[in-house]
Amino acid sequence: MIDAHVHLEKGDYSVEWIEQFIAYAVKRSIDEIFFLEHTHIFKECHNL
Repeated sequence: MIDAHVHLEKGDYSVEWIEQFIAYAVKRSIDEIFFLEHTHIFKECHNL
């Protein structure tokens, strides 16, 4: 199974935060997760 729409926006973008998503996916037999973020939360993307 694939979860192709996962947002990290409520965490601190650390390895520890991402590992929580991975552990959750493993418990639910999800083989792949795709991390997506909205560009408006990154100062580097302010021109988009």
